[in-house]
Amino acid sequence: MTGQIRMDEDVEMKMRDGTVLRADIYRPDDMEKHPAIFTRSYHKTFGRFGHLDIISSTRAGYALIAQVIRGRGSSEGTWNPENAATVEAQDGYDSVEWIADQKWCDGNVGVMGFSHSGGMAAQIAMENPPHLKAIAPWSSGVGLGRQRGGPGGFRPPNTGGAISFITALIWLPNEAADVVNRLEKEGKDVTEMRRVLQWARNNPEELYNYLPLKDVPFTRFESIGKLWMFRLRGVPSAIPQTEVVEANSFERVVVPCSHLTGWFDGPATASFESFRNMQKQGGSQYARESQHIISGPWMHTTELLNYLGAINFGAEVRNVSPSDQLITFFDRYLRGKNIKIPPVQYFLMGRNQWRTADTWPLPQTRWQRFYLHSKGSANTLSGDGVLSRDEPASEPADTFVYDPHNPVPTVGGSMIGGAAGFGLVAGPLEQSPIEKRSDVLCYTTGELKEDIEVTGPLEIHVFAATSARDTDFAAKLVDVCPDGRSYNLADGIRRARGLKSEDKPELVTPGEVYEYVITMGPTSQLFGKGHRIRVDISSSNFPYYDRNMNTGNPIGEDAKGITATQRVYHQSGCASYLDLPTIPAG
Repeated sequence: MTGQIRMDEDVEMKMRDGTVLRADIYRPDDMEKHPAIFTRSYHKTFGRFGHLDIISSTRAGYALIAQVIRGRGSSEGTWNPENAATVEAQDGYDSVEWIADQKWCDGNVGVMGFSHSGGMAAQIAMENPPHLKAIAPWSSGVGLGRQRGGPGGFRPPNTGGAISFITALIWLPNEAADVVNRLEKEGKDVTEMRRVLQWARNNPEELYNYLPLKDVPFTRFESIGKLWMFRLRGVPSAIPQTEVVEANSFERVVVPCSHLTGWFDGPATASFESFRNMQKQGGSQYARESQHIISGPWMHTTELLNYLGAINFGAEVRNVSPSDQLITFFDRYLRGKNIKIPPVQYFLMGRNQWRTADTWPLPQTRWQRFYLHSKGSANTLSGDGVLSRDEPASEPADTFVYDPHNPVPTVGGSMIGGAAGFGLVAGPLEQSPIEKRSDVLCYTTGELKEDIEVTGPLEIHVFAATSARDTDFAAKLVDVCPDGRSYNLADGIRRARGLKSEDKPELVTPGEVYEYVITMGPTSQLFGKGHRIRVDISSSNFPYYDRNMNTGNPIGEDAKGITATQRVYHQSGCASYLDLPTIPAG
């Protein structure tokens, strides 16, 4: 090898229907054949390849192919999210085989992708192109059903229909830009469209507070309005297969997979479910035995740092380099190198150390049930809410009023990188200002007598009633420091009308008690001696999730919502609880 890198821009790749997709190709500038790493996205890479460093990977002997998907950027064709399932799988298959046939490729092709691109990597694997050897769907998922949501995160797992509103807000201008550019090339006057989109970019708070959402100014342009409503509501019969796939499709994947996520990454649950189910249901023994996952103190971005939110997690975070991990993974599965890669690598926050394991949840997990308690006044951090191992007998319910016109604001949590443009900061942030609101219930343990490690998936069961026909219940797991500072670790939300089925929503009966099972995602946290564990319960986390207007109408319809009186129960027969996956010391 000469050590030089050759870069070919906008290389034409013809699909089976004659449509030309274009890609930038980076490869060693020599006459040798090399294994290839392929990614598909909706925009040009501009010298970046997601988590993979172009220079180190090409010098390691890989050819890199970054393709723009059909109907976006420089690629031909029409991009339509409602029929993407029909064409994306075929395009991915055709592209892998096109790459394998090139004179500079040795016939071994791996596919990687972050977020939306990760979903497409998984989809290619389900089509089983002959030359595909391994995939790395990072911050995404494999084989997850429609209710699990897609890599873009618009429908997070198990929310009952609540969407990641901030993700939809971030994506819309990006998607609309391609639409506007193509209309301009067709000779259309797009001056007003550009003006309105610029208003949206320059006034993010005005945008996300606009009511009704279906009448946001850019919706008067049919092409953009259609995208917006799709992002708000989706089309159950035509959800993009680039974002979600069939629930039984794990068995369709027969190649090794590398998964990566973060404790503050919206698709973290999807990534871990993919890892677990591929270990159990992968389409070959080889695939089942070749699953790997990495999770650190990261958000949904390619900039994986050692600090996030208000916490610096220390220098050890950098001991795991995403680019090096990818090269190691592809070295093993594209080149056949005898390299040992642990199935699970996870970062224990609080201890700030990397750990390894063979399975998830960890084999030594001891599930400890913590119950919610109070004397009927758990409102605010100064209330009488208690979290303990004792099972409640007869206790009064806690009550709060949820007003959709004054929702609990998002402070920290799992968000994608563009959330900063909306004034939001991802990760662990001080929750005390939120916990002083009367519409937030706080349940806190006593001071811990010893360290407690909590590592694994989190799910809270809240028995609650509402005065509305539809509403939300939201939950957070919080680490309370000895000095009173409190930092969020995980959160989730559950919509009432989707309790039975997200695809076939049913309004609830006002006043009737229902069990709300709220998925808060995975985490790994050492709660130190002297700290306390807290659970916050409310009915909103806005604009991370869309706010429920309590009317029962579809998302986007209401200019005005109604208040809902919420009651959370903790008594015999309706004992709200949280199961914590604790890990024994040593």
